Amino acid sequence: MKSVSLSDIAARLGISKYSVSRALTGKPGVSEATRLRVLRVAQEMGYVHAALEQRTTDAGDRTVVLLIPMQDLDDAEFWMGVIAGAVSQATELGYTFATRPIDSADDGTRAPAPLVQGVIVAGSKARSALGPYVEAGVPASLVTYPTPLEPLDAVHAADWEGGAIVADHLVELGHERLAYVTEGPEKPSFAARARGFRQAAMAHGSIDVVEMHIDRDEPGLSFERAYQGLAEQGRAPSGLLASTDSIAFAVAAALGRLGLVVPQDVSLVGFNDAVGSSRFVPKLTTLRIPTGDIGAAAMRFLHERIEGVRAPARRLEFAPTFVLRDSTASSRAKVTRDAELEVGR
Repeated sequence: MKSVSLSDIAARLGISKYSVSRALTGKPGVSEATRLRVLRVAQEMGYVHAALEQRTTDAGDRTVVLLIPMQDLDDAEFWMGVIAGAVSQATELGYTFATRPIDSADDGTRAPAPLVQGVIVAGSKARSALGPYVEAGVPASLVTYPTPLEPLDAVHAADWEGGAIVADHLVELGHERLAYVTEGPEKPSFAARARGFRQAAMAHGSIDVVEMHIDRDEPGLSFERAYQGLAEQGRAPSGLLASTDSIAFAVAAALGRLGLVVPQDVSLVGFNDAVGSSRFVPKLTTLRIPTGDIGAAAMRFLHERIEGVRAPARRLEFAPTFVLRDSTASSRAKVTRDAELEVGR
């Protein structure tokens, strides 16, 4: 079998053999994306080179990296579930798994180990670091929403359905003024929850629905101000969906400062089913997301792409589970109507 030369690699990539040489030896003069692409093609073609062998020994030839925004580590409970599922699946498939936190200053020009086999993007803000991998031909999968017709596999929760089921639940309890509360309206998952909530509520007819965009640095105080403003307009909502459980906790405290009680005055629903949700007083009605399954699915998609699957880009949603607890109840108006009907019988 003919040995692979620098010229063979250069011809495959459409670059000069001098660029190939510089990429393999780690010399300056080629971009990080080009270097990654050369290393990958050289490995695929069976090129033998001392520098390449050393890099393989150092980095491992079965490494996958999960990119995650530094700020999303604040929601550690959610992402640790995703990562645990991905790690378990990666280990089963024989990969070494690494995480790489991305800060807001990351412009996507830097990449870690040269022989990374694949990348999982955890959250929309991690896209800033994906560019060099994609340019180098490294397979990737998304744990976030794709852009329209984006040629990458994507896995996420069925957020629209989650928002819709909450709206149906609150309307059935007699609540006619509803609000969706979030500190991150720009996040695709939060936006999908808002759309499902609004569309399902409006389908019931004369339901007043508003979105309350609060300050992530002071969620309780900013909610308080926004709620008071709606009350002054005669639109104080009695049924609320918070974009996360942590926001729901802040909202409940703010309602208490306003003299309102959950669920007697205001019904409140969270999202994610954090550990504290079942210990909260009252126990929080919420939606449980199968984070481990999402992470495992993203890893399986990635493995298939690494193995050469050429199917069209795939989309996979996992339905959350509605967890009914104690923080929702019939509206005061419905309680009054039901009492009047009972008396009239």
